[in-house]
Amino acid sequence: MKGVWLFFVFSCMFLFLQAGTYRKREVSRPCFITTNTSKIEIKKIILTDEQTQVDAVLYGEPGEAAVISSKTCLRTTQQEFSLREAEGVSIDGKTEPELILKSGKHHVTLSFAPIPAGVHAVDFVEKEEGWIIWGVQLSKAEPYVYIPSFLQTNHLEQSQDLPAPQLKAGKSIINGYILGYDPQIALDVVFRHSDWLFYNDWGKTVKVRQDGSFHIETDLLLAGGAKLQINKAQLDLFLLPGKEMTVYIHLPRLSMSASRLLKDEYGQKQKAWFDGAESLLNTELATWGYPLALNDDPDFSSKTLDLSDEEYNKQVQSELERLESDLDHDQRAGKAYKEYVSANMQINALVLQGARAKMQGIVDSPYDKYGYDYVTYLQYRERDTGETLDLWEDIKKARNIYQNVVKEERLKSADKKMLASIEHPEISAYVREKIKTMQAVAERAKASEKYVIAELDTLVSGADILPAIISQHRGNAVLVDFWATWCGPCRKSMPAVNVLKQRMSSKDVVYVYVTGPSSPKEVWKTAIAEINGIHYRLTQKQWEYLCNSYGITGIPGYLVISYDGKLQDRYVGFPGVDILQKDLLRAME
Repeated sequence: MKGVWLFFVFSCMFLFLQAGTYRKREVSRPCFITTNTSKIEIKKIILTDEQTQVDAVLYGEPGEAAVISSKTCLRTTQQEFSLREAEGVSIDGKTEPELILKSGKHHVTLSFAPIPAGVHAVDFVEKEEGWIIWGVQLSKAEPYVYIPSFLQTNHLEQSQDLPAPQLKAGKSIINGYILGYDPQIALDVVFRHSDWLFYNDWGKTVKVRQDGSFHIETDLLLAGGAKLQINKAQLDLFLLPGKEMTVYIHLPRLSMSASRLLKDEYGQKQKAWFDGAESLLNTELATWGYPLALNDDPDFSSKTLDLSDEEYNKQVQSELERLESDLDHDQRAGKAYKEYVSANMQINALVLQGARAKMQGIVDSPYDKYGYDYVTYLQYRERDTGETLDLWEDIKKARNIYQNVVKEERLKSADKKMLASIEHPEISAYVREKIKTMQAVAERAKASEKYVIAELDTLVSGADILPAIISQHRGNAVLVDFWATWCGPCRKSMPAVNVLKQRMSSKDVVYVYVTGPSSPKEVWKTAIAEINGIHYRLTQKQWEYLCNSYGITGIPGYLVISYDGKLQDRYVGFPGVDILQKDLLRAME
């Protein structure tokens, strides 16, 4: 009987221990969807009935205080799980904080209220600093992302030949889709490329629609690199002037590839799929994970901290040689990918050295112009050796002209002479086009407060007429109003359109008014003084072509143009403020 009793007791203890083990769950290096911070990463989550423990790593400058807000929480769509206790970090600075070590890292432990079973993901939110990590997984799995079947059948292929660098100005178009995006997630999306006219890489905020799609157009003087930054992650791109591409981005994989804790696992996983211009090279850029710049490594600063110039140069050279050796022996990577990455790394290494002292060598690549830091390299080369290489003299002139026009808002005679002295016609044409675009932006700004008279060359004809009028306003919705000074219904609709302008005052909408020679010139000039917008007075031939081609059989007539330059709606007769407002809002999406 005693043996039976002992057996029962041990069985109960075993079941109790098993039950305790069942209630405890650990997730090491959990996956997530995206994050807006590089200051904290989650190393492990331990879930029990009593608490949710988060082991995390804080990143910062050596000696920086480790402090976190008491308002920090884990969040689901239904509730928040508050911070209870913390080790290694001061809550609200109420206790003397520990300091971040020389490595720039500091390990902390946070205790939150327990998360009930059945919750699969949470957001980590530090409300004081605004840090958010969205979709932290409470299992080993990646966040679920729907990948269209036609992408799943694609196989990685090696890129072959990198096109030779050649000046050829043109517009590059990117149509994109962010897979795994949810409108509840705040995405900061910035497109960057190193335009030779600017002293820093040029950045443009990208609008992401509700379905995760986006559209980018940019002027290029030369094929080469660009960056799409999505929160704290970066997707490198290779663009061609005059070409179009479509990219499908796996948001969680891209985000995790930028994580210090997950980059080893996700740095060499495919993070995007491409169709169109240089799709093979772009796919490799989105897969293999070699940096184009040595200082893309988030630990670069800590590795080079307190080094003398000589030690710094050696460290940079050593890192370059290591990466180039790895790249050269990587049998997965294609020829064009290796050539492009190598050229970028070489130039970046020299520029890093040149930022502190003298550059230690020259670029040994026929693809040096594809280097993101190419212009800075030319600057340092002239500084160090007195040599003006390649296109540098023309680039300097182009930069000065452009900067002067930015200040003066017009092309002065001295700038015109300098523009005429540029030897490369492609650079000259590129500067002229950029100035034209800048002036169009200035016109739009003025037109929001008063009228602007724009001139269309009388030689522009046929299918080129409407694109010539609207092309400078890409990225904005455009309302084209067909009218005449003698048209009573046209003049009667103007006050209603003013109501529309007031409603849409905070939106990116451009109002363009076109009329023909039946509107006497002096009467027209007097009339438009009360009509804020951009005004064109066309030739009879231009007016008739537009009306006939776009079905404007009577006036007033209206065309609604979407932000990407496509005709969206057409009306003969004033359709009403509410209808036009709805159309314009849709044209901005």
